[in-house]
Amino acid sequence: MFILDILKLVFGEENGAAHFKYLRNKNEGGKNNAKGNTFENFFAVFVIAQFFNQNADGEGTLFSSQVIAFVDDFVVKQVKENTEYCFQIKDVVELYWQGGKHELRDDFRNQNEISSKLGVTSNLRLVVSKKSVYDHLVANMPEEFSSFVKVIHFESASSMNNLIRTNPMMREELTKMCALSNPSIDKLETLGTILLGSWDASNKVDVPLGLLIDGSCRSNPHYIKGRSNVVSRKLSDIFKSIVGFSYRVENGFIKWEYYDTDSGVVQYAIGSSGFEQWENDVFNNEIKSFEDLESFLSA
Repeated sequence: MFILDILKLVFGEENGAAHFKYLRNKNEGGKNNAKGNTFENFFAVFVIAQFFNQNADGEGTLFSSQVIAFVDDFVVKQVKENTEYCFQIKDVVELYWQGGKHELRDDFRNQNEISSKLGVTSNLRLVVSKKSVYDHLVANMPEEFSSFVKVIHFESASSMNNLIRTNPMMREELTKMCALSNPSIDKLETLGTILLGSWDASNKVDVPLGLLIDGSCRSNPHYIKGRSNVVSRKLSDIFKSIVGFSYRVENGFIKWEYYDTDSGVVQYAIGSSGFEQWENDVFNNEIKSFEDLESFLSA
């Protein structure tokens, strides 16, 4: 169903057409403002990391930016759950639920009404960078919004490095996502910058989580932990057949040792497309000794 049809279904013929005109203008303005918008992009990285850490479905978790909607800056759809998260993101010094030609209150109310009509579980979020703005919005939030709207204070910064240092929410999610134990700020900065690059390189329309992670994992190093800690029986049997060879899985990566003379880490996270290709290449060769396996371990 097209957006105009949905608006007419929910709000009636005349009001639906008026809302559609408003949303088109809002979308054009949003796209122009989003170009180079550091705050929105940093928040997108935070949300992507958050869903990764929740083990969200890689194919059915879709991210979009600047959609035609009342709450439109950033949207996450979870297809199997028929759930969506809609974010309005504001890096401003003042913001009010009421006032102006188009009230913020009306945008959130209308977005929830559309989702309810379509049978979609809607979670609406208003994200602000200033604590004073957050406090005011929470204190004055309409009572009817309590079940489906949350206000989030997400501290902004001039760079990824500064963001990680000053924003505990960002630092926590990137730390959870990182394959390293107790990662340093510079490692988290690398991880965050790689995620940002993958998001920025996409078309930002229904981009699957798995596609963003696979794209990020092509960078070396990327520090993203694997989403699985299970090695296939066939690969495990190959490892066990080699005398003196041992391995363990940590944060989704295979760490190996050969006697006390050699050790390392397979560069691909288990479950990633790179790992699947690597595993396939191992299977396509006759591995009977460490020498047979060594070239794959160092690849």
